[in-house]
Amino acid sequence: MEFKKKRNREIVRMIDEELMTATAVGKWFNISKQRVSQIYNREKQHVQDIRTPGDGQDNDTTQHGGQGS
Repeated sequence: MEFKKKRNREIVRMIDEELMTATAVGKWFNISKQRVSQIYNREKQHVQDIRTPGDGQDNDTTQHGGQGS
């Protein structure tokens, strides 16, 4: 199971950081490009699911001249 977790993280990294195509990643891991897409989408969804929910707004006070509103 640990192998798959590492592989899945590597797939996301290869696509996001190395800008590799699903076809190239699939050839690297000897899996189909469709499977690469499934893994990538699932892993990206997992990251969004664990984010802290918020109002979707940037709460940076510097947009108000550095003073609180």
